[in-house]
Formats: sequence, C-alpha cells, structure tokens
Amino acid sequence: MVLHIANGSIMKSYLANKCPAGQELIAFNESMITGGCCEEIFSEAFFQQRAETLQVTYERYAELTIAELDKLLNHSYSGITLWFDADMFCQMNVLTLCAYLDAAKYQGSVQLHIICQDFWQYGNVQDTIRKSYQINPRGYYAIYREVLLQKQPVIQEYPVFPELNDGIRRYKDYLSPQGEIRLAIATMVRENRNKQYIIKAINERYPDYGIGDYNIQLIYQELVR
Repeated sequence: MVLHIANGSIMKSYLANKCPAGQELIAFNESMITGGCCEEIFSEAFFQQRAETLQVTYERYAELTIAELDKLLNHSYSGITLWFDADMFCQMNVLTLCAYLDAAKYQGSVQLHIICQDFWQYGNVQDTIRKSYQINPRGYYAIYREVLLQKQPVIQEYPVFPELNDGIRRYKDYLSPQGEIRLAIATMVRENRNKQYIIKAINERYPDYGIGDYNIQLIYQELVR
C-alpha cells in the first residue's frame, strides 16, 4: 500500500482521480515556516503549539490538519510519495514530513516529486513533475531540529536534495531582519503602499519563497506597528 501526500488541498483534489486504485491520498495542510514547533513531531504538544502559532482554534486545526494526518500516523505503508513545489514554503513542509519518518524509523520507500506551481493546467499528472527523488529519511530529524526547531541552520549544504538546501537558505534569509523580503516590504511601507499592493508585489517578485498572503501580512503588521 502506498500513501500519497499532497502539498495542500488543491493538489489533493487534482490527484484524487489520478492515483492508482487502492492507494491512499492525504494533504499536508501546514505552514511550517510560520511560528514555532516542538521536539516530537505530530505529537499532541506539537499540534497544540501549531494551532496557537497559526492563530486558529485547536478544533479548526484538527479539522484541517490532524484529520488529514490520521492515515500517516495510524496506518502502515510500504511506500510514501510526496508531491510538493520547489519553493521554500513547501520544502520546509517536506523537511518536517521526512523528519517525522526518520524519528518514526520508517522502513519503506519514500519518493518525492517536485511539481510545477501551475500543476492544475496539466491533464497528465506526469507532466506536472519537474524532478523526482528517492529519499532516505535518515538524518532528517537532526536537520529539522537545527532549521525549524532551533532556527539556526549550521552548515551551508546539508546532505539532502538541492531544492531542500535552497529552501533552507531562503528560510534563513526569510527569518533575518535583513532578509530580502523583509527589506522589500519595509521599503514599500516607507513608500506608503497599502497592504494589498504589498501582498501582491511580494507574491509576484518572490515566487521561490512561496510564502503566501498570511505570512506577508505578519511581516507587514510587524513593520507598521
């Protein structure tokens, strides 16, 4: 049995009638670039902290995220296939999933498909795939601790696939007070650009970060206080 994990509900809907019969499909509805996390991935403490940091009720978080993860947490699979973009947002989510598999000592196969951001335009699922990797999750939990838990990447190149290393570098920049996105937002604030203009501009200029409206608003709100 294979479990497919999509990068969100839209990709899950796209894959719904494209996965082979008998295989399972879930979405990972998270934003690991937002706020904090804890040592034990997908524990009750993890879920409580993530709901708080995303500023949603626990009930809402359970509905959107925990319910989707049930098949991963409570069932066994010979293979897991991940469907994620190359951008920073998606890659930090991939890091979290691989770190969980490492900590859980998962023994099956793990395949990652790096997909096009405009995947919905393609009728053939194979046309959405830019690159594919076979991943050994061993060692990913240590990277998770440094990058997402401690927020202190310690080396320039981790022994992982290139898109994840690119994502880690962008995440470090994203967290920095002198990061390019934060500086760009600060410049537009000084120019008296309104919030909607800034959100649109950042999404258009920095697609490799994939941060989305919510995270842009968080930075904007910090800068206009």
